[in-house]
Amino acid sequence: MIELDHPESRQTLQLYPAAGCCAVSWRVEDREFLHLSQPLDRFLREEHTGGLPLLYPWANRLRSDRWSFQGRSVDLKGMPGVHRDGNGLPMHGLLLRWADWTFSSEENACTASIEWSDHERLMEAFPFSHRLQIEWSLDGKGLAVTTNIEARDEAVPISFGWHPYFVLPGVAREGVTMDLPSLFRVSLDSRGLPNDHSPEPMPAAIHELSQRAWDDCFLGIHDGSRATIRGGSIAIDFEFLEGWKAMQVYSPEDADYVCLEPMTALTAALSDGDALNCIEPGESFTAGFRLRVVDRS
Repeated sequence: MIELDHPESRQTLQLYPAAGCCAVSWRVEDREFLHLSQPLDRFLREEHTGGLPLLYPWANRLRSDRWSFQGRSVDLKGMPGVHRDGNGLPMHGLLLRWADWTFSSEENACTASIEWSDHERLMEAFPFSHRLQIEWSLDGKGLAVTTNIEARDEAVPISFGWHPYFVLPGVAREGVTMDLPSLFRVSLDSRGLPNDHSPEPMPAAIHELSQRAWDDCFLGIHDGSRATIRGGSIAIDFEFLEGWKAMQVYSPEDADYVCLEPMTALTAALSDGDALNCIEPGESFTAGFRLRVVDRS
C-alpha cells in the first residue's frame, strides 16, 4: 500500500499497486469520500471495481471480443485478464488487478508507469507499443489525477477512462444532488451499448440522485467542464481539466454511492470504429481531472 499525505489540507490517499493502482481511500479532514463495494481484504482478492480505478485501455464495454484499428485485428476470446460484464462483454479494460508497475513517490505525489511492450499478455489484447503513466497529486486545490500515454513506434488509439465511486459521509441517497453541465445524452440499449439514435441535448441542471437508478452516458465534456455532487453542507467538485470527451453517470437504485466516470471516448468506441483520439509514433496524450471537497458548514 502507498499512502500520500497533504497535512495542510488534511487529505490522505491510499493506493494499492497490486489492485491495478486503484485508490481505495481518499480522506479529507478524516472523512472518507470513496466507496468500496466490499471489505478491503476481499476487494483486493477479487476483481470488482470500487474506490478510484483506472479503466484501461478501454472504458466501459466493448461491443464484442473482436475489434480492429488501422488494419490490426484483435480477438479477446479466451484471453486472460479480460474482465467481463453479466452479458459476457469485455468491460473495464485489462488492468483492474494488474500488479507490475514502476513507481516513484513523494509525500504528496506519486507516479506509476507501465512500458506496455514489456508485457506479452497486455500486447496480445492491445497490440500497440506505448508507455502508460499515471500521476496522483494532493495539494491545497484537492486531488489531481493525470494520465499520460506516449506512443513508441506505432499509432495508439485512445479510449480509456476512470471509474470513481463517490460517497458523501453522513448523507443518505435521498439528500444527494448532482449538478451536471450542458451535455448530450447518448441512447443505450439493454446491454449498456450506444444505439443508432442521435444524442439528445440536455441542458445544465441539478438532478436528485434518488429520482431513479442511473447508468447514463453523455457526450459534450470539454476541457474545464465541471460537475458537482452535493449533500447538506458537503460537496465534491469534479473538474475535467483536459482530454475528456464523455462521462458515464452510474448509481444503482438504493446505492449509497454515485460514479462520475470521465472517458476519453464513447462506450464501445474501440470496437465500433467510432472517432477516436489517436497518437502517432513519438506523440503523447494527456487527460487529467481534479477532485475537491467543499464544506460550507
